[in-house]
Amino acid sequence: MRYRLVDDADLPRCLDLFDRNGRCLVSAPVREHLPRLWADWLAQDRRFPKPFALWEDLRGPHGPRLEAIGLSRFVHDEVHDLLLREPQPYLLDRLCRLALDGHRPFLDQREVARANAGAGLSLVMPLYLQREHDLGHPDSLRLRPIGPAAWYFCHAGYNVRRIHGEVYGRPAADYMAAGGFRTVQAFAAPAGTPSDSEPHQHVIDRGDLPPGAINAMSLWVMHPQPPALGLSPSLQTVATYALQGDTDRAIAARLGISADAVKQAWRAILRTVSAHMPELCTDTSGATAPDAPPVRGAEHRRTVVEYLRQHMEELRPWTPADAPPRRRR
Repeated sequence: MRYRLVDDADLPRCLDLFDRNGRCLVSAPVREHLPRLWADWLAQDRRFPKPFALWEDLRGPHGPRLEAIGLSRFVHDEVHDLLLREPQPYLLDRLCRLALDGHRPFLDQREVARANAGAGLSLVMPLYLQREHDLGHPDSLRLRPIGPAAWYFCHAGYNVRRIHGEVYGRPAADYMAAGGFRTVQAFAAPAGTPSDSEPHQHVIDRGDLPPGAINAMSLWVMHPQPPALGLSPSLQTVATYALQGDTDRAIAARLGISADAVKQAWRAILRTVSAHMPELCTDTSGATAPDAPPVRGAEHRRTVVEYLRQHMEELRPWTPADAPPRRRR
């Protein structure tokens, strides 16, 4: 079982799971336009990987089997306030209807960067669905350890101020409550829907998780550290896909660039890391002179990737004014 970010080729399978699950209901116009809405979102500024993940079982005899999908969106504060002030079931449908009606519920990348460097972001999680809805099913139990890992991969390091999400059925609502979320609204499921289909909406905000609490959400999402490296958006993207296990060739295919461009990006990442944290790129073999530029060795790359995995704030949008000062060598 593994998770990874969704790409265009995955959308038909994601839509099939969405339809088969049958618990997140949307209006006919939204379902008609959902493929385009998702595709347009993935296409927007490909330098920024989108928090849209899938989980798949790699043991299937006919190839990977899709087990779950989940997406989240950063929204304008007034949209988040509206969702709480006038609660309605099915957050995905509501947000998509706003978009189709010409409103702008979602932040663009510039707005994400400004909010991330300022007071913080409002995050909405309108969709998480599993192939096996029963949380006690063996496949669900196998999903459970890597579900939070994927969530943190998508959100850790962002300066998130508050989160509003939706799940279906009492067991899922209880699971979210055990993680610190507060249920703010429970709706009756429409007739004809599967069992455990009633929408439950939950929230959590920074005030619920004080700084310094021994809690991964507090330390990695609600109270993240500022970036120390100031990697450019294009370098952030290459590193993000590397963290999910993509090869240079796969990264190049995702971004529509050459493999040589990906290699150049890695050289730039190593130069940046060496300028700010030369000890990470020290040649322990003694073969390289101390003042020589860093080389793109496999050992150096693994060291940098592991550092970034522990500091996801380095891979999030930031505004130029927030660039860290360059360390003198």
